[in-house]
Amino acid sequence: MAFTQAEEAMILKAVDETRVRNTIDRYFHCVDAGDWDLLATCFTDDACFEFNLSASEKKILQGGKVITDYFHDRNRLFRTKTHYVGHAEIAIAGDTAKADVYAISNIVINDRVAIRGLRYADTLVRGADGNWRFRNRVHLALWSHYATFVEPEVPAS
Repeated sequence: MAFTQAEEAMILKAVDETRVRNTIDRYFHCVDAGDWDLLATCFTDDACFEFNLSASEKKILQGGKVITDYFHDRNRLFRTKTHYVGHAEIAIAGDTAKADVYAISNIVINDRVAIRGLRYADTLVRGADGNWRFRNRVHLALWSHYATFVEPEVPAS
């Protein structure tokens, strides 16, 4: 089956959008699973990550290794965590992609669960190897609330 030039362009666009989304999903998986080696593959060597901790406090991290090390150290504070990735608006121009991503995080700190609505403003670039990586990532907490942590129970059969 032969594709028209317009159809081929649509297919290539869909493939690139999927690859960008895979990088976004891999980031959240790595942060939750604690896979720091794989997390490092999500960032360029010169990446910048603006991590907004609150309305008045932010941390700016420079370099893929610095970012990965920060998450490795910071995640020692948490008992466990789970991110649910929502919708992502992705726009690609050549080897650069812009993504606007929404997520909900559940982070267990001692006996409390911090539940937050998040927004990420991302710039990703396609490397010479064809893989997409974050060059710039801005983390914004939109809202939050807290709940009491309860150990999970699985009913007996």
